[in-house]
Amino acid sequence: METVRNRNPPRVKYTAPPKPEESTTDLKFTENEKKTITDLKQLYLETINLDVALQRDIYNMEKKYEDKHNIIFDKRKKILDEFRKQNHGDTESSQSVPNFWLKVLKASYTEFISKKDEKILECLSDIRSRLYNDPVVKFDIQFHFDPNDHFTNTVLTKTYFLNCLPDPEDPLAYDGAEIYKCEGCVINWKPSKDQAKNENHLEEPSFFDFFSPPLLPDDTEDANYCDVNAILQNDFELGFYLKERVIPKAVIFFTGEIADCQSSSGSETESEDTEDELDGEEESSYGNDK
Repeated sequence: METVRNRNPPRVKYTAPPKPEESTTDLKFTENEKKTITDLKQLYLETINLDVALQRDIYNMEKKYEDKHNIIFDKRKKILDEFRKQNHGDTESSQSVPNFWLKVLKASYTEFISKKDEKILECLSDIRSRLYNDPVVKFDIQFHFDPNDHFTNTVLTKTYFLNCLPDPEDPLAYDGAEIYKCEGCVINWKPSKDQAKNENHLEEPSFFDFFSPPLLPDDTEDANYCDVNAILQNDFELGFYLKERVIPKAVIFFTGEIADCQSSSGSETESEDTEDELDGEEESSYGNDK
């Protein structure tokens, strides 16, 4: 079974419309029970404080190992760059190692890439992530491009911000780190391509919409709130997925040995659960036969 690098990934923040307040005073507890519950909640708050400290240590350790990962990723990029120089134009464009990252992206999240995007993504030379611990916890997904006819940027960046602290107004609701917002970057499209890009947007979604995430309305009663919130939830999950799965496992996405890890992992888990249930039913059946 496939291992997971981080067993406690940040959750997607969701701000639901306010609900009627409910407290232990509304329930039928005696005064002694209420006091005991208060003491237990205080202990629970201590475990939350430990979880916060643990999460900080995890990110500090991940940051420490990031440089070591990048040494390996630098070697990967060097191998790909050398192959491209030696074999430029000698292999089929859609299946070749020179288009390594295009094929990796198509294998991992095909719905984000249109046919018109593919030509641009042939210029994609590397994808990296970078973690920041101070002053706020966040991570970047960096898309590195060779000089091309489409835009002047050499790197396109998407940044995800994490909240690792409990809400002071409701600390007991803390359930781990949350990705609470993301920011894209400005793409400096070259004039001849900018017009075509705008026309593309009218026709179909583009991979490059990834760098222009929508803003979540402050008012939860806003008519667009739920739709935008759903888009951002999917965006947050994609950012973490690229960081944890696609970037380190790129070569086996390229070869087709794995495809969408999220789907396959979910299917694997469901399959295993089903097998466990069947085993349990069989054991129960055998027991009844005795």
